[in-house]
Amino acid sequence: MNRKRVNKLICVFCVLLFFLTGLSLLVGKYPISMQEIVKIFTGQEADKATYDVFMTLRLPRTFMAVLTGVGLSLAGYIYQLLFKNILASPDIIGVASGANAGAALGIVIMGAGSVLVPIYAFFGGILAVLLVMLFANNSHRNSLASIVLSGIVISAMAEAAIMILKLFADPNSELAPLEYWAMGGLSAITASKVLWVLPFFLPGMLVLFLVRYQITILGLSNEEASALGVRVKVIRSVVLAATTVIVSAIVSVTGLVTFIGLVAPHGARMLTQKSNLQTAALSCILGGILMILADCASRGFFDIEIPISILTSFIGAPFLVILMIKRRGWRFY
Repeated sequence: MNRKRVNKLICVFCVLLFFLTGLSLLVGKYPISMQEIVKIFTGQEADKATYDVFMTLRLPRTFMAVLTGVGLSLAGYIYQLLFKNILASPDIIGVASGANAGAALGIVIMGAGSVLVPIYAFFGGILAVLLVMLFANNSHRNSLASIVLSGIVISAMAEAAIMILKLFADPNSELAPLEYWAMGGLSAITASKVLWVLPFFLPGMLVLFLVRYQITILGLSNEEASALGVRVKVIRSVVLAATTVIVSAIVSVTGLVTFIGLVAPHGARMLTQKSNLQTAALSCILGGILMILADCASRGFFDIEIPISILTSFIGAPFLVILMIKRRGWRFY
């Protein structure tokens, strides 16, 4: 697909994302009309209950859904490009498993309702990636293979730690929160949690934007990238650090959100048949759309709220089957 057609496609999906974001503000157990939203944004007098629900719950939740979709899909796109692996996702270097283990530790030590649980999850993700890079740098194997293998090892260790914590967790007050956190969700999102994520999300995105051309070149072999003037090890470390911060910050408040970081990049490549900056932008938009749709379905179509990862898995699993059938051998450059 040529550049102009891709740009038109990006514009169409941007409009769709904007429309779905507006729709998300209306969907929920407490109905809010468009007239009430207009009153709130224009400073007119609105119903107090509606205002409170909109400002404290609905707006932060919708905003966080978009941030989650954009951040995880961009991370997935970068991991697939960086590791030249079509199945790469935020799990590949252990960041999601590390955050899960950190949250589990925080729930067991501080209690399920503690405001420190996201901090435990955030540093759990950071620690997991630091261990992965430490193991990979001390390996004599190919650096990319070492990072992937180290990520598998750290993920397995994190899962073992979670099972141990579940064994000692209080079945009445801690075990259920451990299970629900692992399924992911946006039901507990508030403005304060969004403000916790932004100081990590925005700088991470800025760093990735500044090295966007180098990221594309990293899709080539190390020799070709070096010949083009890219300091491969330095840029790779910077990119991994930035994506780790973004994913850790998101997962620390949403819990584990599966398949978004895998499905959205592949969906973008299916549409463009390329791996370039336009595909990365389209991947972010698709990720936001998928998260908004999943969140609306989780709170609007059932009597109880469905954990978000259940719905994203229902989206992602059939997509992988289609990918296996129709894959055309995409190149990562």
